[in-house]
Amino acid sequence: MKRLLAIISILLIGAAAWFVFFRPITVIREVTVPYSIWRVGEQVNNLGSIRQWFSPFAGEQLTIAADTSSGKLQSGEYSLSLENRSVFNAVIRISRNKQSALVAYSALSDSGAVRDSRIQLRYHSTLGKKWFGESELIKLARQNLENLRDYMTDTKRFYGYEIQEMKVEDTAFLFSRITVPVTNKRKGMVDLFSKLIAFAEKNNAGYNGTRIFYSMQSGNDITLFAGIGVTNTVQTAPVSDVEYKRMPYGKNMLVTSYQGPFGESKKAFEAMELFKTDHRLSSMAIPYQKFLSDGYDFADDQVVQLKIFYPVF
Repeated sequence: MKRLLAIISILLIGAAAWFVFFRPITVIREVTVPYSIWRVGEQVNNLGSIRQWFSPFAGEQLTIAADTSSGKLQSGEYSLSLENRSVFNAVIRISRNKQSALVAYSALSDSGAVRDSRIQLRYHSTLGKKWFGESELIKLARQNLENLRDYMTDTKRFYGYEIQEMKVEDTAFLFSRITVPVTNKRKGMVDLFSKLIAFAEKNNAGYNGTRIFYSMQSGNDITLFAGIGVTNTVQTAPVSDVEYKRMPYGKNMLVTSYQGPFGESKKAFEAMELFKTDHRLSSMAIPYQKFLSDGYDFADDQVVQLKIFYPVF
């Protein structure tokens, strides 16, 4: 009888050990980001995006195979390859020397928040590993789930510019526009601002030094929109080419800073447009830039400091 009990005990201990240390389980971890599942999918299913957030590859000068569906990232002893992928999912193999691990990152909709998505990490493990410590590569995959969330919620890293949301201040401007050949853009700017400043002086508008600007190119022509801040109310005729307008006080706007060649400031506008689309915002008015640098006679290759605004709702 004692022998039978001993055998049963050994079998139970063996079964428990197998259950804890060998029975496979699927471990799931999740984070939430304020993006659509389409946008999240773009970050996990191609190597060009993965290299932006997956450590230790992020920021490294890496070799990526021409066929990104079967390519590889390499950084020292570490490598990463895509084993399988779809629009919203990617199975990734992480390797270090002779060790490797397979993990899956997926984009899932968040039923509790219309504008949010969940990023899910799945991998096979055992209860023993889960309780007593995963392998280094699994720990790396778990850390990079957090890295992906941090990357996507850091506007400076994700869009190239630090984009903030703020409220429109109670301000007033004199506005005017002109369409000129693209080759006359610089002269057109000078003429436009000079006209506005002269108009402000003539009508005692109280020009406060604020200068805002926006342009839209169509073929060989470009339409220039300019405004100057004023402190006094001005009555303008309906047929006047100068308009007095107040900003929509208290409404929302996106704001970012730009420093670089004046002609390349459109990159900041493009980043804000992408932010607006990603966060399901709508345009309330045309975006514009505020000159922080002195003057308004800028060549496209001249380095300037700007504040860029995009009214949204």
